[in-house]
Amino acid sequence: MIVTPLGAWFTVTGSWNLGVVVCDFWISVDVLVCTASILHLVAIALDRYWSITDICYVQNRTPKRITLMLAVIWFTSLLISLAPFAGWKDEGFSDRVLKQHVCLISQQISYQVFSTATAFYIPLIAIICVYWKIMRAAKKRFKRERDRRTVIRPPPDAIDEKKAMMPKKSKKCPLPPAVVISDIQNNGGGGKNNSIKNPPRHHESSSSASEEERTMTMTNCGGNGDVATQETKIDGTAEEKQNKAGIIKRRRRTKESSEMKRERKAWRTLAIITGTFVACWTPFFLVSIYRPICGCQISPVLEQVTLWLGYLNSALNPIIYTVFSQDFRAAFKRIIKRMCLIHDY
Repeated sequence: MIVTPLGAWFTVTGSWNLGVVVCDFWISVDVLVCTASILHLVAIALDRYWSITDICYVQNRTPKRITLMLAVIWFTSLLISLAPFAGWKDEGFSDRVLKQHVCLISQQISYQVFSTATAFYIPLIAIICVYWKIMRAAKKRFKRERDRRTVIRPPPDAIDEKKAMMPKKSKKCPLPPAVVISDIQNNGGGGKNNSIKNPPRHHESSSSASEEERTMTMTNCGGNGDVATQETKIDGTAEEKQNKAGIIKRRRRTKESSEMKRERKAWRTLAIITGTFVACWTPFFLVSIYRPICGCQISPVLEQVTLWLGYLNSALNPIIYTVFSQDFRAAFKRIIKRMCLIHDY
């Protein structure tokens, strides 16, 4: 509300005719709010990092701690913006405003190095490092969730089927060896002693049969089910197991794909936030540090484009953070409702 109208007027008219005092005021407020905006992005990044890496941070995020962080942000911004009033100005500042009609921040090289480093270059490095650590922590969390979900656990139905296929001890249904049945058929229902003592040779190979087939055959000694029916049941059970295994694999793939989508979305969000910040502010601060070092005249078009790119970032921040964060979206809704005197928040 203060900086942008004066900046627009200066851009449209192409000259500054409001005097030295208004120029000082405009530059100071401009530096104050733009620096505070950038440092707030650092605070948001730190808050996110602590929320991910420190389990107890949510309980420790007290109003006192938040107030302290805000106080540090605004104190640093005030220190940078008010330093020229303490004499940190170049000698040609007044002549530049009164004679050349150009309102420009102090071109003292030491001040430019201090202000650009504190307001942009150090926060830029901090934001990139913090968001990189956030993504590393998020990737570790995604990996832990993926490893936890990929542990193969048999479904309850499969466990019940395995229990059902295990041999059961029962007095009503004894489990004699397969030899008895064959010998009874050969001897015409002879005595048990003979059948056991003289087992036929062709049944010796029956011991090599699988335990599951034996069990399924012997548990049906009641006399109603035949071997073919039991084999069909075994095959059907195998098919059901394969189908269930396929369903489990498909579900696992679905979970993995959803986790990959979450990871890509997190990367995209951080890339948009960081990329927008870098793209908008880097040209302005490169020109700011280059101008006093080279002592040359910068094109007015380039000056205005780089200046308004920085203003654009401050305009985009509320949109970016509310689109990609539910907390910011809810907070902005509450603020707007209070401004409109709506009390249903």
